[in-house]
Amino acid sequence: MGKFRKKRELISLDLTPLIDVVFLLLIFFMVSTTFTKYGEIDIEVPSSNVETEHKELPVELIIDKNGDYFLSKEGKTSAIDIKNIANILNGIETISVTGDKNLKYQLILSTITTLKKEGVKNIGINFYEDIQ
Repeated sequence: MGKFRKKRELISLDLTPLIDVVFLLLIFFMVSTTFTKYGEIDIEVPSSNVETEHKELPVELIIDKNGDYFLSKEGKTSAIDIKNIANILNGIETISVTGDKNLKYQLILSTITTLKKEGVKNIGINFYEDIQ
């Protein structure tokens, strides 16, 4: 008669209890640990003698829907004549041109050309629905 071998069962480890124990140990050490406070380091920061920049209000040239010119400078707005713009600007290099939305494009371009001739280097353009 033949000999029959009995098949061996595969041995497997169940990791669930091991994971439970590891989590319990982790929680235990997290709760029971005391944290040490590190000492503070005093740092002497050098003082500065630089003065803060005085930021001026922007200069704005406003053209209303009738083609009238107004200059807003240092928070004050006054009516001006574009022919005398050279006397009014006095070395201003940055200006913002604000016009009504319905103005003719040619009026804006001629104003910008006049400002460029008078030495203004930076010109911004804004349009609004209705300027009062």
